[in-house]
Amino acid sequence: MSMAKSPSSQDGPSIDTALFGPDLYRPDAGTPDRLASDVRRIPELRRAWVPVMGDRLFDPRTPVGTYDPSRKDVPLEEDRAEARPSKDFPALPLAVDAPRRHGFVARGTSLLRAMTEAIPVPDTPFWHAVAEQTYGYAWCLMDNNRLCRQCVHGSCSVSLFDSFADYYHFCEQMPETLDVTAQRVTEYIDHVHREHAADGQERKIMDAWLMSAHAIYLDVLHPKADHLRVPDDELRTIRYRVINGAARALTLQARLEQGPLIGDDDTIDAVALTAMVTHDACDRRHDNLANESYNTFTFVSTHTGAESVDMIRRFCTDVWAWAIDHRADWAMHIAGRLLIWQVYMARYQADVLLDHLTGPDPHRRAQVDPYGDPVLNSLNPLLPGPAPDDYDLRSRCQDKARHDHLLRSCLAHFRDCPGCRGYDAATWQRRVPMIEAAYRGKYSDVHCLDALSTYTILASLDRLWWAADPAARYTGPTGEWSPMFC
Repeated sequence: MSMAKSPSSQDGPSIDTALFGPDLYRPDAGTPDRLASDVRRIPELRRAWVPVMGDRLFDPRTPVGTYDPSRKDVPLEEDRAEARPSKDFPALPLAVDAPRRHGFVARGTSLLRAMTEAIPVPDTPFWHAVAEQTYGYAWCLMDNNRLCRQCVHGSCSVSLFDSFADYYHFCEQMPETLDVTAQRVTEYIDHVHREHAADGQERKIMDAWLMSAHAIYLDVLHPKADHLRVPDDELRTIRYRVINGAARALTLQARLEQGPLIGDDDTIDAVALTAMVTHDACDRRHDNLANESYNTFTFVSTHTGAESVDMIRRFCTDVWAWAIDHRADWAMHIAGRLLIWQVYMARYQADVLLDHLTGPDPHRRAQVDPYGDPVLNSLNPLLPGPAPDDYDLRSRCQDKARHDHLLRSCLAHFRDCPGCRGYDAATWQRRVPMIEAAYRGKYSDVHCLDALSTYTILASLDRLWWAADPAARYTGPTGEWSPMFC
């Protein structure tokens, strides 16, 4: 079989794949086998990998980006940056004290049903863990009742497909589902093209999901746990981060759930970044030990030369205030859902982390301009406010009455709902069974999940910022773990 060379593949012939090739959006009977083969060849590619090989993976005719053209080139350009001089992390304190990170550990039994609607697996603790952490990463973050049912299972299948690369270092029994997962990804692509309009959001969402597959596949090929270094363009890295975490795809889905559609591509990325921040704040301590450059706090600190917590907190507060003022509740839903999903995952032990933190020592905190990152400022939907150090969300809102209405509605729900009762007063560890109850109810009604998520953003984030702050200390149980678990 001849393999066409891309214009920039002078360092060798192009690498023939289905995922990066020209025919992904014209799937045929052989596409699932070729997608599965792309995953199985990861060990071979890792052995031979050098940064310039990224150009050999991307066929210039790849259709990924057809419906999300503003971000089409981000994965390849970020990959190319690996071959250029990068920035080393500045001489700043790092948070490294944290609970142990696990591999696949099942928290409960509420999510296997969702996965087995598309991917048949046995009822065992391992597959419950996979259902929670891989398939459930997408399913837990969207309203499966408002969105097209086939698109929900299709995007969840892409999330599972991504996991073969994302969890490459410890995927255990997961390869047993690779062939059927590749089949479901192919069916998702075919469904979107057959059943949804050419100008519909469903095609853009599918595009964003496949872009995440590109990015995650590239991530596992690059050396991991090496040393803390960051690519050269902060804005591009922000755009890449919300792609490789699938936050852009999930944010587009959250917006489609609620409607009407407001916000341009930069607004989508701003909201998606706030969602990734809720994940990265908890992960920061583990990521620092693993030299993980794509943690938001790491790359913002690298580019600004200053501790990033205050700048990122300022940005998130402003984005959520914009959301309240514009009735864009989806912006809070996606961020809150991502945080409580991470709290639910036994693998991460985020509930243990958040419950065992001491507040930051004010004498150890550097004075930082909260608007000190011009790249974050360029994505911020609000102009700088008169009180940069005031992070109270209500203070930043123009429509304080709506903020208060949302908060009162959440508190009323916590009084009246048996599954959510007392959420506002509970520790993070005691919130875990309430989150599971919301997932059990989510098959038919997402109301409980959104009450938990909205309240978390409105009134329950102090310890999230502590988790990211190197001046805060973790005092709970810990233990040895592998940096490959990040």
